[in-house]
Amino acid sequence: MSRFIDPIFAVGVGLSAAYLRIQREEREKYPEQDASATALWEKGVRMTKSYFGREEEN
Repeated sequence: MSRFIDPIFAVGVGLSAAYLRIQREEREKYPEQDASATALWEKGVRMTKSYFGREEEN
């Protein structure tokens, strides 16, 4: 049983650690911007779209 749960637990811990670090760094760099999970997700989506050349036309 632990053979299946351990990798899931490791991925969960890794993702949460990465999220907390990114959130802390964004809060330090840009204190005026929102650093919630939703705001970070939207920022990541915008950055990915601009990186691949699919910017939204407003």
